[in-house]
Amino acid sequence: MKKNIAIVIGIIVIAGIGYFVFSKEKTGEKKDVKDTGVEAQNEATKSNNETAMTEKDFEAIIAKAPRINLPDVSKSGATGTAWLAVYNGKTYHRVIAKNMPALPGTDFYEGWLVKNPVPGGFISSGKMKYDPSTKEARLDFVTDGDMSEYRFVVITSEPNDGNPAPDKHIIEERFPASVNLQVVLDETMVKAGSYIAYSEDKLAMAETGDVVIFFHASWCPSCKALNSDIEKNLSAIPDGVTILKTDYDKETEMKKKYGVTYQHTLVQVDKDGNLIKKWSGGSKLVNLLSQIQ
Repeated sequence: MKKNIAIVIGIIVIAGIGYFVFSKEKTGEKKDVKDTGVEAQNEATKSNNETAMTEKDFEAIIAKAPRINLPDVSKSGATGTAWLAVYNGKTYHRVIAKNMPALPGTDFYEGWLVKNPVPGGFISSGKMKYDPSTKEARLDFVTDGDMSEYRFVVITSEPNDGNPAPDKHIIEERFPASVNLQVVLDETMVKAGSYIAYSEDKLAMAETGDVVIFFHASWCPSCKALNSDIEKNLSAIPDGVTILKTDYDKETEMKKKYGVTYQHTLVQVDKDGNLIKKWSGGSKLVNLLSQIQ
């Protein structure tokens, strides 16, 4: 009798272990399915970090890339522009969105590239940088491989809940199948200068070139005009010239340092951030370049 009881207990224990192992494996399978988008994003981020491409190369490629307007699909009044290109075995993507509503709490905007046709899958192009003062959101994205099939550009608002799936669609549009995303650059394009956001470490570029800080205000008409002209003529920025765009309203200490009292002021500096020349005005890139010493 005791022997029979022992056998029954043994069977129960074995069955319990088997159930535990099976349940764990099934849970893992579900997690793998849910995390597909996250894994794709992580791989894209990894390739983005590992690429040796410089910022000016990215700007040169985007300057040649096809672009489309992203209409509002959320009745929020938001609009946007997207660029998408394939060059030398990599895919390059930029989105600039305007009039994007402020989001509650830790919610954020995220970009997506969706395969054509839509059911074929999607990848995240990353969390967007959002400026609440201008309601502008933007992202730059690079990944290995030809992603020409991922032509549907979607911008969503996302709750910070860890769910990798897209949430509420804000703006979106598809690059037509007839549009060739492959771009060709000549040597002059690749060697173009750059127009990038200010950060102190970028001043080091003045060691081998020229650096100009552009004190831009979002409410300033002449600032907008110059900003627009620079963005339209990125390939015309000479090699070795770096224009650093900074926020006139926020950079109080920088304004004191360089004696800036007027928006749309431009300051040429050396690698240590020392002032070389200061001037104001001019709505064209050629005006800016003519002032550089």
